[in-house]
Amino acid sequence: MLYLFYRSYRLSTAVKFFIFRRILPAGWMALIAAVVVSTMLVGSPISPLYQAFALVVCLTSVALLWAFSRRARLSVTREVPAFGSVDQPFRYQVMVEGSETRDCRFQETLPDPRPSWENFALSREPGEAQRNGFDRFSAFNRWQWLLDKRQLFQGGDSLGLVSTKAEGKTRVSMEITPKKRGMIELNDLRVLLPDPFHFFQRARKVSAPAAHIAILPRRYRLPALRLPGEAQFQAGDDATSRQHGSSGEFTSLREYRLGDPPRLIHWKSWAKTGRPIIKEVEDVFFPRYALVLDTFAQESSELAFEEAVSVAASFVSEIDTEQSMLDLMFLGDSDHVITAGKGMADSVKLLEALAAVDLSESENFEQLTRLILRHRADLSACICVFTGWSQSRLDFLRGIQSQGLACVAVAVLQGTETELPPGDVARIHVTQVQEDLLKMTVGR
Repeated sequence: MLYLFYRSYRLSTAVKFFIFRRILPAGWMALIAAVVVSTMLVGSPISPLYQAFALVVCLTSVALLWAFSRRARLSVTREVPAFGSVDQPFRYQVMVEGSETRDCRFQETLPDPRPSWENFALSREPGEAQRNGFDRFSAFNRWQWLLDKRQLFQGGDSLGLVSTKAEGKTRVSMEITPKKRGMIELNDLRVLLPDPFHFFQRARKVSAPAAHIAILPRRYRLPALRLPGEAQFQAGDDATSRQHGSSGEFTSLREYRLGDPPRLIHWKSWAKTGRPIIKEVEDVFFPRYALVLDTFAQESSELAFEEAVSVAASFVSEIDTEQSMLDLMFLGDSDHVITAGKGMADSVKLLEALAAVDLSESENFEQLTRLILRHRADLSACICVFTGWSQSRLDFLRGIQSQGLACVAVAVLQGTETELPPGDVARIHVTQVQEDLLKMTVGR
């Protein structure tokens, strides 16, 4: 029976999408009016009702035939940005060329959000066990939940009606609001051709190469960060493990010593003295932070995981990588360490990695501890973003703190956790992430 429900839901969703794309609000009103008037005519031969019925039928017939007869031979090139952000609308341009077409619109088609049979059968909607017996039997709410979950963006419509030219190109503005992080592929653009009454419209696919946009996680505002360490300058040639980037200001001259880099040779002084002379400069010292993301979450905690990714992205956006270095660390199919800082990748690289991060198959805090301790000598502090809370997470946090590493810990909670984090761990609930983050104290 569940498979029969699945097939009916899949078919009805396809029919609904097909119909609602082609019948406009005015068309629905005309169709409803025709049904109402025809019902009133039963047993009531009133002339005005006959006239109204004839008028509505004629208008809808003309509109339907007009929309069906419209043609457009167009090709399009999209000019999309490289990045977008969750829940942040952005606009892009499409360049249209081909036949002359008046009063049309363009619309991006969502990738098919209908789940596969295996996904539908094995998934469970949050709170499904509390629903009544018929809802659990039919699993309709599960189907709706999966459709919403797989919806990548909203909108994708051109801004108003446009008319294309037979010669040259027409620039059309489009707007999209991403709903999920990750990669969006735009590969199904339709031109919508309405009738003069705007009852119906024809939807024809337009020839256009596919475009890809990386959608970065949502970011929140954070309180003022006061993390240990700051950029410093020190005269001399010795470097510590926290040093990175080019040297600072010139301080003095001295004779060459074995091992000095050739780029520091002062050629004018060598020419005058006949001996190699080296410039002494200030060495630049940058603090280095680790941002550790807990990817060990169950599918039932997927909302908490998504918010944990957003919290991690917020730290990436707030930390100044011109005056520090930031290592993003998490476990996936292998150990992942992505570094941003002056002279290296910028913070966008870290946001790209967070856009693609996914849940780990199993919990392995021992491996995550080893990953952090391999970089322990380089780090000034560690920021840990946890998905939920448990005794294993507490043991992990206390373990890295016992190595003398200063830690800022954040736990994103969903529902009522059986074990709550201690007072030195910031508690962020999925229903009020922004409010809880602003109450958090970081390094104070």
